[in-house]
Amino acid sequence: MANYDLTGQVALVTGGATGIGRAMAEALAKAGAKVWLASRDGAAIAQAATELRGFGLSAEGCPLDVTDRAQLEQLTETIVKLDGKIDILINSAGVMIKHPLLEMPEAVWDQVIGVNLKGTFLCTQAVARGMIARGYGRIVHFSSGHVKGNATNSAYSASKGGVEAFVRTIAAEFQQLSVDVTINAVEPGGTDTPMWRRGKSAEYIKQSLAAGRIRPADYMAETIVYLASRASAAVNGQVIERGTKPPLDQ
Repeated sequence: MANYDLTGQVALVTGGATGIGRAMAEALAKAGAKVWLASRDGAAIAQAATELRGFGLSAEGCPLDVTDRAQLEQLTETIVKLDGKIDILINSAGVMIKHPLLEMPEAVWDQVIGVNLKGTFLCTQAVARGMIARGYGRIVHFSSGHVKGNATNSAYSASKGGVEAFVRTIAAEFQQLSVDVTINAVEPGGTDTPMWRRGKSAEYIKQSLAAGRIRPADYMAETIVYLASRASAAVNGQVIERGTKPPLDQ
């Protein structure tokens, strides 16, 4: 059996208040990791951490804007000061705002690219420094099926395409350093999150879930724990589509 035990490891999960981030934080904590959940919504992230602690898991919540370099560096320093390291970064913070191209305000483009792509860069840079220095780390970002094209969603599609290119490029850089630090992305497919539910009727949500077109937020739990574990050392620079599960017996 591959080593999926994360006992003694420290994870930072952005976008951890709800949806995929919240589900992945719980999965990592259940595998033994101490989890720091981060989100722009301070009240929601505090509640999420409290819920995890209520399950007997090790979790802390902290407000964070992933587009703010100073906040990221301060949070990274705080985690290292209190827990000694960051072994795992799961960056699920993201925003989707749909507009036809000819009607899209520049501010919307900047916001989506800022959170989804700039945030990916800043989170990676802030956390990877310590990982490289220690010679170990696991980084997972989130892409989207929208990279293949989706009408009225050009900013989101472009941002996620950028995430995939970024992951492949940084993986090549890490390989040159001869350290056990990996960076990958997951394309989760349709997932039941607050962002997906926005603007949809209760009947549409019910039918989508019943038909299997939309999966629960914890669908990728095994995949994320695998990518966050030592068992995934040979997986680097990959985009894993639709939360494909790894083989459990290795």
